[in-house]
Amino acid sequence: MLELLFLLLPVAAAYGYIMGKNSAKNQAHEQNRIITSEYSKGLKYLLDREEDQGLEHLIKLLEVSADTVEHYLTLASLFRKRGELDRAIKIHELLLKQPNLDPNDLAVNRLELAHDYILAGIFDSAEEHLVVLIKSGHKDAIDPILSLYSQMREWQKGINMYEAHRNLVDKKQQLATIANFYCEAGIEQQNSDLIERAFRIKHKALRPLYELGKLASQQQDHVKAIYYWRELATHHPATLPLFITELQNAYVSLNIEEQFEALIAELLCRGGVLIRIKHCEALLKKGEVDQAIEFLTDSLKREPSIRGFSFLLQLISKKQGDMADVLLQVDRLVRSYIATKHEYQCQHCGFSSHTLYWLCPSCKHWETILPSKGLDGY
Repeated sequence: MLELLFLLLPVAAAYGYIMGKNSAKNQAHEQNRIITSEYSKGLKYLLDREEDQGLEHLIKLLEVSADTVEHYLTLASLFRKRGELDRAIKIHELLLKQPNLDPNDLAVNRLELAHDYILAGIFDSAEEHLVVLIKSGHKDAIDPILSLYSQMREWQKGINMYEAHRNLVDKKQQLATIANFYCEAGIEQQNSDLIERAFRIKHKALRPLYELGKLASQQQDHVKAIYYWRELATHHPATLPLFITELQNAYVSLNIEEQFEALIAELLCRGGVLIRIKHCEALLKKGEVDQAIEFLTDSLKREPSIRGFSFLLQLISKKQGDMADVLLQVDRLVRSYIATKHEYQCQHCGFSSHTLYWLCPSCKHWETILPSKGLDGY
């Protein structure tokens, strides 16, 4: 409770200001009497642990201006950090009722109040204040309302907000979020048109191409699957491990596997170890085992990879008949080690997982989790 006493500082300042400016002694005396009376009431309430009434009296006591509102916002922030959300909310709500609050201070206070509500799990109230800010053109409300809609899984609300206020949504992560809202809504409603609408967004998100390719593959539309996944692989080779097997199967189904091999050759210098392994598999089909071993050995010297080493053991076992059993046993041990490693990692916060999440459970960023890199990755 003692932290509330810092409110006395602006009280003293206001009192000094009034006394200095008002030359009429009777007016100064009357002002002093009012301030002292209200201050005494507020202090008594606080000492009696009646915080709500104490705050109300102190709010009435001070002239809410650009000089004083910062003190209240600081105090509310302190309460929030201490987990006393009810007290932080009370301060922000009282400030919101002040008729002479500056428009900028009003917006800042409303945004802080929305944060309080989100932390308290009062999502409807938080949304109400954030919507008011967005309708007034405040960009600072975009991130919290997108985060709120992600928590509430209100994909359509996020889409509607974006389509009504496109000019406010311009950050890369915000646009990626909206693209994923289209995807989530499209999957829930089984409506591919919603996913395709994500292409109208300025940001070229990863997921729409992935989901459309996956949907086409499930419908046995191999031509469309190849179109979407090839587009994604060409622009974002790091995503290939997500769909490379299904993409290859689509080419095989159309009896054009040589085009898949051509794509692998095209991406060879830009992709990871999985692309190099696919290139080696193409060499094996041609009977070029030595070339595959040489290629992969040179590749591993430049960029060591456990997964690449595992495949190299399998290649060598084909050449070393007398050592094949030993090499395959070593390979089994290596693959057991690989199975313990996470396949996906967030490029923003480092969160690792065996499961692909489009929304990182740790940092809450969309499309930052990709197949892992490095010695243990792809």
